Amino acid sequence: MLLRAIRTGEPMYILIALLAAAFLVFCVIPLHEFAHAWAADKQGDDTPRQSGRLTLSPLAHVDPIGGVLIALVGFGWGKPTPVNPRNFRNQRWGEVLVAAAGPAINLIMGLLFLFIEAVLLHIPSISGSVLQMAFVTFFEYAATISIFLAVLNLLPIPLFDGWHILEGILPNGGRAKEWVYRNQRTMYIVIILLLVTGVLSYPVSMLSEFVIRFFSWLTNLPFGA
Repeated sequence: MLLRAIRTGEPMYILIALLAAAFLVFCVIPLHEFAHAWAADKQGDDTPRQSGRLTLSPLAHVDPIGGVLIALVGFGWGKPTPVNPRNFRNQRWGEVLVAAAGPAINLIMGLLFLFIEAVLLHIPSISGSVLQMAFVTFFEYAATISIFLAVLNLLPIPLFDGWHILEGILPNGGRAKEWVYRNQRTMYIVIILLLVTGVLSYPVSMLSEFVIRFFSWLTNLPFGA
């Protein structure tokens, strides 16, 4: 988003993209990691609490490199939340719930941002103003990246929460798990290369756009749109 705004050469769009990126890095990503910590704590694992991660403070969750990447290219990461699945009350489904908590909060935030955008678009007193344009663009950027991160994290491959969800569903000792464990390092390198080159970003963007359109339809229902 930021790079796209910079290419426009419009100071207003660049400023809005900077603010949206900062909001995502210091608010949305910490909420994502806090959701993992909170879900693990509720499942009986005090590892996040003992590690100081059961907090909304951005300082506990922001990874400098991951934060910069989110600002520049729209995908990145926070500091992984440490959990110990052996402490979960239900080890199988506990892992699924904890892994799903992060993407779920991103989807909820994306839906909230799109609802705020819809509200702003239906306020007659600011219709067509620079103020309306600025806030609408801000929440559109924030929603787009929030939903993109949720969809990306739900991919059922290593590095992402989707893999941990799949792990909890697959039977223990299954061949799929064993194969992934043996080839994790190679898969990490391949996934990062696919993200950097945009090969993986394109299908994720397509899925994200579908979610955004559906959420936009939902958030505009109260306004008869």
